[in-house]
Amino acid sequence: MSYSETLEQALTVVKQQAALMQRCLQQRKLMDALKHASIMLTELRKPDLSPKQYYELYIMVFDSLSLLSSYLTENHPTSHHLADLYELVQYAGNVVPRLYLMTTVGTSYLKCADSPREEILKDMIEMCRGVQNPTRGLFLRYYLSQRTKQLLPENSLEFNANFVITNFIEMNKLWVRLQHQGPLREREQRTKERKELQILVGSQLVRLSQILDDNLEIYKDRILPVVLEQVVQCRDVVSQEYLLEVVCQVFPDEFHLATLDSLLEATLHMNPDVSINKNALTLIERLNGYIDRKEQEHEKPQAGSDLFRVFWNYLKTLNEERPDLSLQQFVPLIESIMALSLRWYPEKLQNLNTLYGFTAQKCRDYGKAIPPSAEYLFVNLLTLQNFEHVNCSAVLFYNIISQCDSFRELLSLQNVKLQKHIIDNILDTFLTPQVDFEKTFTIDSKTNLEKLLSVMEPLIRLRSPISGKRPSTGALVLGGEIDEEEGSGSWILDPSQEKLAKFCHVSLFLVPTKSKQFNNIETQAEYLLLLKNWYYKGGKNIKYTYPAIISNFWKLIRKAFLLKTRQRLQKATEQNYSNLIKQLFKYASRCINDLFNVCGSSVIDTVYKLNIQSAALADQLSLGEIAYDFFSQAFTVLEESLSDLKTQFQALVYMIQSLQKTRSLYQESYYDSLIVRCTLHGSRLLRKQDQCRAVYLCSHLWWATEIALIGEEEGITADFYREGKRVLECLQRSLRVADSTMDNIQSCELMVEILNRCLYYFIHGDESDTHVGVKYINGLIELIKTNLKSLRMEEQVPEQLRVQDLHIKDQESSEATKKRFVIGLDGTYIEVPKTNGTPASVCNKLNSIYINEMIRIPIEHFDRTCSYIVNQREIDDRFKIIVI
Repeated sequence: MSYSETLEQALTVVKQQAALMQRCLQQRKLMDALKHASIMLTELRKPDLSPKQYYELYIMVFDSLSLLSSYLTENHPTSHHLADLYELVQYAGNVVPRLYLMTTVGTSYLKCADSPREEILKDMIEMCRGVQNPTRGLFLRYYLSQRTKQLLPENSLEFNANFVITNFIEMNKLWVRLQHQGPLREREQRTKERKELQILVGSQLVRLSQILDDNLEIYKDRILPVVLEQVVQCRDVVSQEYLLEVVCQVFPDEFHLATLDSLLEATLHMNPDVSINKNALTLIERLNGYIDRKEQEHEKPQAGSDLFRVFWNYLKTLNEERPDLSLQQFVPLIESIMALSLRWYPEKLQNLNTLYGFTAQKCRDYGKAIPPSAEYLFVNLLTLQNFEHVNCSAVLFYNIISQCDSFRELLSLQNVKLQKHIIDNILDTFLTPQVDFEKTFTIDSKTNLEKLLSVMEPLIRLRSPISGKRPSTGALVLGGEIDEEEGSGSWILDPSQEKLAKFCHVSLFLVPTKSKQFNNIETQAEYLLLLKNWYYKGGKNIKYTYPAIISNFWKLIRKAFLLKTRQRLQKATEQNYSNLIKQLFKYASRCINDLFNVCGSSVIDTVYKLNIQSAALADQLSLGEIAYDFFSQAFTVLEESLSDLKTQFQALVYMIQSLQKTRSLYQESYYDSLIVRCTLHGSRLLRKQDQCRAVYLCSHLWWATEIALIGEEEGITADFYREGKRVLECLQRSLRVADSTMDNIQSCELMVEILNRCLYYFIHGDESDTHVGVKYINGLIELIKTNLKSLRMEEQVPEQLRVQDLHIKDQESSEATKKRFVIGLDGTYIEVPKTNGTPASVCNKLNSIYINEMIRIPIEHFDRTCSYIVNQREIDDRFKIIVI
């Protein structure tokens, strides 16, 4: 008998013969049925079918033989005896049909109670050796496995296991042999076909795990050694990788825990081309999953040995026996062992230290820069990003950094850009708010804080590239590598510096709380000083980090002051608090000075404001001498370093605002000297409009007003600092400056502003106190009217063209131009927008309109002031005397 030429023909033959076989069985013509079955089985001899095609044919044959098996079992022994049939079918012409029929009859006989099961099983598995063609033999033995699945002898565990193992070994040999058939050029195709057939072999190990159930002793002593020996001896890459993975997947976790050494040792004897990681990672994943499953079942996981020690010994042995393995092969394995250690032994962080040290040594042995393709491996290892079974909290990172010295060592071996990325991730973890208090931690010693900062040192020293000089590779540079002088605005702020600044605030709250509050503040101050010293290594980066340190010194000062004032303290303790507060102010002052000395002109504005804010804080705590010192430093910065005209004016306004709120400077004539100095400086400003505004603002320094937050109230508080004569002097001086201004528009505007200040003092004090009376106000109003009258004579544009928003559209321009006059916060006018593209005739007309619009500003301002005076007459009779 021969087989069909094509798969379609073979499938047709199988259908036809199956139908004929079934008809014969219905007519109880068993011999004819066996003949049709033999013809049908002949199609399984076809050699040129792919695994998928052969499987399709096999399934159709299997279904047909199932019908035959049912018939044979139902009619035994009335119509025939299966023992006789078992002998009879062995005379079939071809070996493939013979063995399929023999297996079908034999397994049918096994269902009978009087059958010699073990003899039949031994005979069938031995007779299957007759088919040595890889594909045919695999499917034949798979057929045997399927037919005997529920028919193995009961209470014969050892026999059943040996039966399945024997079938597995023979199937694996056939499967490996398939790789070496045919020409070399078809090797990849054969590998692909083999992977399609691998489930047939793996099914035997699945069946074996079902037979063994929970019998660890037989598995450990008899089954696993045989399976591993077969896997190692076959020397086939595909077979070894697949079978070890199946072993790891199908047998219980408890089996792996008891035989871990044997499994790992087997991987050392594999073909050099086998992926060492694949099987080890699968095993570790199973073990980590095991502990999760036990926790869900509320059971305690059982482990007879130290799993980390087993894997660590395996790693060392692998390193000795396979020096050819690359970093890309080693690091994932190390990462998995690390994840296992964190899952099984979360308290034993020295295990991680050992692994980090081993990895660092491998990097040094590598002898060159880590390739970009492998960088992600070290990111995962140092940030624990892919550790699915591990909660990567801030507590864990703190413990690793404080207990694992090798962590910093491994981090230092990475390139600067990679270090920045890793430290950024760690900082993100530290800065993430923790809702669960169990996940918070305390920095329990200065030593551990130093370890944290040593890890962050690359980020502290890291400097963004200078604007316009970016490295083409995108790499960043460390603090000491750029010597160019950098002015303000030449830096690009790196968000990492912002994170370092935030860490200052976080670390202050991570200091362990002690029994004595005083000691706690001292400890926090020591931590801040340590942060200050480390951040100082960042060079000009301190302009981003030092303000955070200074603000934390302010917090400690306030905290110490509250503890001092709200507790009943002995004199010695109270003096200790006072000394501590003064020392904290010195630390803040030193930070401000360092900021100025290191960063120079780029931080002048920051240094100035930090001094004033420190002075304001000292004043609130009634420390007048300290407040005076900080104000004096601020004046030094103002006089020596602030050169920009607008900046000078705004800085002086900020100074005036702060001084006006002070109360502790009245003693020792501190306040007098500071406000006189402030007024003199205002009178020396270069631009007259700035001089005028600065001087009339300084008038408020001689007329203190109530601060409700500290309990002051107008009419009740009697010790306000007020000198009306000096108020009037300031107003008169500012008026002289305004009158001498050459720009009539600006001069009129300044006079109206001075009038508003006069009205303020007129409302908030008696004429005898402020020296700002009706006579002076009326004279000022008359002067303003005279000047405004001369301004109106300059107007040249008809009233209908005086609009606030002007839209002009020319034939040559398709877009409308919108212009608007706005007065700035410092009293100056915003510059008129350009008129590019507008014809000259239109520009001339516009300029004329602009001038008249500017004239309208002081006029309208004065009108609003006059309206205010009229309205006030209904409230205050004194306003009725003011002539408008």
